[in-house]
Amino acid sequence: MELSDVAFVDVAGVTALALTAMNLPDGRAVVEHPPPQLPRVLDICRPGLNRMEVASR
Repeated sequence: MELSDVAFVDVAGVTALALTAMNLPDGRAVVEHPPPQLPRVLDICRPGLNRMEVASR
């Protein structure tokens, strides 16, 4: 998922991304160019989620 045009994401948005990654049958989700708060909220809400890779800005 390419998120460079997303300026802000809240806990509900991060949860939706995490649930999508967790429900993938195989592989993992890669989030490119996330808004700055996404990695922090993801660490707080879903620690240890290894099915989502976040490529920083």
